[in-house]
Amino acid sequence: MDDKIILWGNKVSVRSMRKEDVEKMLHWSLHDDLLFYDYNFPYMDIEERQQWFELKTKGLKRCFSVFDMQGQMVGYMSLRNVSRLFKRAELGIVFDPGELSKGYGSDAVTTLLKWYFKELGYRKMILTVAAYNERAIKSYKKVGCQKYAQQFGEFMNPKVNPLVDEDFKHIKKYFRKKGNKLEVLYYKMQISTLSTE
Repeated sequence: MDDKIILWGNKVSVRSMRKEDVEKMLHWSLHDDLLFYDYNFPYMDIEERQQWFELKTKGLKRCFSVFDMQGQMVGYMSLRNVSRLFKRAELGIVFDPGELSKGYGSDAVTTLLKWYFKELGYRKMILTVAAYNERAIKSYKKVGCQKYAQQFGEFMNPKVNPLVDEDFKHIKKYFRKKGNKLEVLYYKMQISTLSTE
């Protein structure tokens, strides 16, 4: 991986992730809402951090750390399922729960997209988002992403079951039971070079 990539946005800087960045994520705050429990960054010992870093950066995968203008790491983004042939990749985004709603996410994505489309010459970026995650969907639409498909997938959060929990009945429509598993609706979104011009 090229360790020298540094991109500057209006609110954040984005650079290739380094091994030591993983330890910084262990100090992030936790989501208050149980619905986002599985979005919390897990505790990992030194060996597990090494394995996580290698998994996220091996092959064509790339990971980028996001910093605010004071140098604090506020999130990371990853490119996976990279296809050089079709000039596309899938974007993954994770931010410190304590740093949400500050405009860092949309600025980071916009900054990465400019590099991705203009410097790398890729044509399309895709991402997957849970249908109930309205804040994320709004942020993705803000940078030009459009929904093009939807599908159900396994819901991995053991703390919540919107089919029976009254506190989450407002999002019950996005969930279903399939066999002994709980599934949630995901939206597939995409953005092309045309959207960023």
